[in-house]
Amino acid sequence: MADEPLSILIAGIAAELDLSRLPPETRAGIVSTYAPFAGTNAAVPIHVCVEFAPGAPFIEPEQHREWQIRTRERAGQVQYTSFYERGWIDLSAGIAYVLLRRAGNLENFLRVLYARECLARGGLLLHASGVIRNGRGYVFFGPSGAGKTTVTRLSRDETVLSDDLVIVAPHHGCCWVYGVPFRGTMSEAPRTNAAAPLCGLFALDKAPTHRVVELAPVYAVAQLAACVPFVMGQAAAAAQVVAICTALAAKVPVRTLHFRPDAGFWNLLD
Repeated sequence: MADEPLSILIAGIAAELDLSRLPPETRAGIVSTYAPFAGTNAAVPIHVCVEFAPGAPFIEPEQHREWQIRTRERAGQVQYTSFYERGWIDLSAGIAYVLLRRAGNLENFLRVLYARECLARGGLLLHASGVIRNGRGYVFFGPSGAGKTTVTRLSRDETVLSDDLVIVAPHHGCCWVYGVPFRGTMSEAPRTNAAAPLCGLFALDKAPTHRVVELAPVYAVAQLAACVPFVMGQAAAAAQVVAICTALAAKVPVRTLHFRPDAGFWNLLD
């Protein structure tokens, strides 16, 4: 029914989205987008109230070249502001709220929410692309322009988790990679609700030839931590990110993948 909340489950983290205050077309779009992740588990979900109100942007888009997502800690809550969304997250209470303008998009708010909740559970939302090949998970990370989407497009025959963000988290003593419903420039790619044991993390570098080079642990940790969005603004959270990256690099090989734009790099990774 229209007034029933939408329950979603991403990497074992449940959220219950109250969409009853949204216009029907906005509500229908959100339900369609997150349909592959609809579901719940025995865990208590995070309750997210989503509202709509017409009005001016919260941040004027004309004044910024890059997309703005601003967060800060205040009175035990994460305060969130973007161009067309404003809200807050209180994970200790298991509740969150977001107000959308007409051009608002729930996705960026959920990215911040899941980044915070992943960290609280000892995992990471990582700025990376993810692929499952032969039952094994591969993560390709790096800053914008490093080649995450390129690698994803070259891996269309495999199970693509995302070209922009994945979740890496412990599971039964191992490290797993999880698909998320968040996309980068590959908006046409299906939103894949899948997961696999993580067998390798690869820092991307565009090059004339395919080559894989081991990363020293200190560089592996530094490069991984640099690709963790939304949580590094607070000293305690940043220290936790570094600790998780250190443990991750001790369990899973972290290498640099020098690659040219063809799928031949898989011959090295296999």
